[in-house]
Amino acid sequence: MQSSPDPLARAKSLYEKSVTPRRTRQMRGLLRESAAETAAFNATTVLCQYLNRWDNAGPAELVEAGNAVQQALFLDPTFFLAHYAQGFLDRTQGRHQDALEAFDRTIAYNPAFARVYAQKGEQLVYLGRPDDAIAQVERAMELSPNSKVRGYFYWVIGRARFFQGQDAEAVTWLQRSVRAWPSVWYNRLYLLAAHAMLGHKPAAQRVKKAFDKQFPGYSLATVTANEGATPDDNPFVVAGRERFHRALDMAGFAA
Repeated sequence: MQSSPDPLARAKSLYEKSVTPRRTRQMRGLLRESAAETAAFNATTVLCQYLNRWDNAGPAELVEAGNAVQQALFLDPTFFLAHYAQGFLDRTQGRHQDALEAFDRTIAYNPAFARVYAQKGEQLVYLGRPDDAIAQVERAMELSPNSKVRGYFYWVIGRARFFQGQDAEAVTWLQRSVRAWPSVWYNRLYLLAAHAMLGHKPAAQRVKKAFDKQFPGYSLATVTANEGATPDDNPFVVAGRERFHRALDMAGFAA
């Protein structure tokens, strides 16, 4: 079963007609489809809050998201957004290979869904494969060059370049990410870190001033705690995060 346009509205319209066995079967199918879609969207929304450290989302929200993923997959094992949500859930628990496989299933069920290629790209960063990651994000940009979430696409490439020590390239992509997606903390701080590594003191100071204004009270301890939402012991990521922390310290970021 694949998602149809507004299955709940279609079920409601059938409800207003005379009751027949065929219509009740149709309504049941549409309501089941609507429930799977609602559960998957709920899971992805809750996990987005958790991964971005918004609204104090914590363990209770992870339980809620896990239940919603299970419900969506039970109702429709082929629904692409259910597998997409499973990928996020696996990521929060450090099951990065499982997450990659969930995103691959998402692509199998809906290869036109551009966002999943960027998420697969981020997952490949967590698995220590930055060049493969960038190739996946480039696929996302080919499919949806004007995506409303293209700031996220740019961020994945920017962090991959930073982890590789390619700071000039990282700056280019992270600047694009901040312009397109100004509401998150991490693209700004990675931009600060890349400038610091390049010795761009005036640029680093400007980024830090803008960051402190938008995100007051942040410290390296906050950053480290936020990274805990995505645990990873891959040596590439461990080294990249250590480099990130070192650069923030060089830029005068509060401990």
